[in-house]
Amino acid sequence: MFEEKTYKRCTCHGPLFNRDGDPVLTDAGEHKTGRLDRNCPRLTERNHGSWFYQIELERSGDGERKRAREGGFRTQEEAARQAEEVWRASKAGVNVLSDETVAQFLTRWIKKKKAGLKRTTAHEYERDIELYLVPHLGALKLRDLRARHCQAIFDWIITDNERRAEHRTRVQELQATADAASQAWRTAPVATLTEKNERARLRAIWTTARDEHLAQRQRLQRTTGPATMLSIKTTLSSALSDALKEELIAKNYAAFLTLPKVVKPRALAWTAPRVANWKRTGQKPSPVMVWTLEQTAQFLDFIVMDRQFPGWHLILFHGLRRGELAALTWDEVDLDEEVIHITEQLVSISSEIHEDTPKADSIRDIKLNRDSVRLLKAWRKKQRTERAEWEKHKSWKDSGNRVFTREDGDVYHPQAFSDRWVRLVKLSGLPPIRLHDGRHEAASLALAAGVAPKAVHAMLGHSSMRMTTDTYQTVLPDMHAATASASLDLITAFRAQKNKKATKKAKKKRKKAPKGRGEEAA
Repeated sequence: MFEEKTYKRCTCHGPLFNRDGDPVLTDAGEHKTGRLDRNCPRLTERNHGSWFYQIELERSGDGERKRAREGGFRTQEEAARQAEEVWRASKAGVNVLSDETVAQFLTRWIKKKKAGLKRTTAHEYERDIELYLVPHLGALKLRDLRARHCQAIFDWIITDNERRAEHRTRVQELQATADAASQAWRTAPVATLTEKNERARLRAIWTTARDEHLAQRQRLQRTTGPATMLSIKTTLSSALSDALKEELIAKNYAAFLTLPKVVKPRALAWTAPRVANWKRTGQKPSPVMVWTLEQTAQFLDFIVMDRQFPGWHLILFHGLRRGELAALTWDEVDLDEEVIHITEQLVSISSEIHEDTPKADSIRDIKLNRDSVRLLKAWRKKQRTERAEWEKHKSWKDSGNRVFTREDGDVYHPQAFSDRWVRLVKLSGLPPIRLHDGRHEAASLALAAGVAPKAVHAMLGHSSMRMTTDTYQTVLPDMHAATASASLDLITAFRAQKNKKATKKAKKKRKKAPKGRGEEAA
C-alpha cells in the first residue's frame, strides 16, 4: 500500500541535540556540532532547505525491506508527486533502486548486442549512441528516463538543423560576395597610378571576403535528415526494449516519439526536358535517377572497353550491390548453369573493409543472361592471364579467388567501384546517376521487358515485394507511351468490333428484306 513520507532538511551546521532535546556531547564533554539536517530551526522558512521523500517498497524474495528515497525538491508537492511516480513504477516491475545511468546502460547494452548484429547495423547503433543518445541522455538515471527526455533529442536536432541551414545560406552569400569582389579586382584597369592603387584596394577587399568565406565554409555542417532521425529512434527503441525486459523502465518511451516523416525519393527517368534543365542548371530533379533505354545503351557502348565492364553489366542487368560485386568469388559462379550465388558482401566501416554475409533476403541465386555469361568467361580468361604474368614476378596477391580484382589480384574496395562509376558517367556526357541507381535501372529494365515482379524481387534480394514495385520500379518513357497507346488501342478496337458487328447485321437484314416492286414488274 502506497504511503508517502515527505520531509525537509538542509545542510546547515550547528550544535547537535538528541530526540529528547538534550545536547550531544563529545568524549571530552563538549557540545558536539555537525550537520543539522531535519533539526535546523530555519526549516520553517519557505526558501530554506529542500524536500525529500521516502517510501516503503515491496519486500524482496527473502523478506528484506526496501526503501526508496530522493531529495532536492523545491516544494513538498513536487516530492510527493515524485514519490507516487516511483511507487507506480515499482508496482509496474521497474527496479527503482538502480542508480545505473543511461550512458552506463547503453555501454553494456551495445557490448552485448553487437555480437548478434551485422557490422553495418552495429556501426549505426554505435554512431547513434556516441553522437546523440549519450550526449543528450547519458547523465540521466535510467529509472528517471521519460518520453519527454527522448523527444527533446529530436526537438534539438530540428532546431539545430535550422541553424545549420541558415549558416549554409550565409556561406553561399559570402561566396557570392567573394566572387563579385574577385571579378571587380581582376577586371579593374591598371593604366595609371590611380587605377593601380584602386586595383590594389579592390584586391584587399577580395582577400578579406575570400578569407571570411573560407573560414565560414570550414564550419559547415550537414543537416540531420529524417532517415538519420529514424535510425536514432530505432537504436533507442531497441535499447529500451531490452531495458524493459530487465525491468529497468516501465515503458519503451521511443514508441511515443514524434519524428518528421521519412519520404523516400521517387526514382525518375532522364527525359529530354529533364536533361535540358540539368544542362542549364546542373540540378537533378530527384536524388534517384535512371536512364532511358537509349541512354543505357549509349553508356554500355561507351564503357565496353573498360576493365570493369563485366561488373557494370552485372549491376545494370542483374542489380548487384557494389559490396556484393566486390565480394563475389569464382566459387559462387556457375557458368555452366548460368547462375551466380550471392552469399557474401564486403562492407566499408570507417574506410576499413570487412567481410560479412548479406541480410537473409539478400542471399540469393541470380540467373545470368547470355551476354553476362559470355563476358564472365572472357573476364576469367583475362584474369588467369594476368595472374600468370604477376606470379612470374611473385607479386600476385591472393584475394580469396575473387571475381573482380586489380591487375595484381588485390581486392577492390567497394568505394573504388563508386568512384570509377562517377568518372565514367561524367566522361560519357550522360546525365548523372549513382552506382546504386544501377539497381533501379536493372529493376526498371526487367519490369519494362515484362519480367514478373516476383522474379525481379528475387533477383534484387528485397525483403518485400512492395520495395521492388514502389521504390525500385521506374516507369520509363517507352512504358508511358505503351500505356497511353494501350488505352487508345482498346477503345479503337472496341469501336472497330462494334462497327464490324453493325455492318454484318445490316447486310443480314438486307438479305432478309422482301423484294421491291421494280423487281416484281420485271
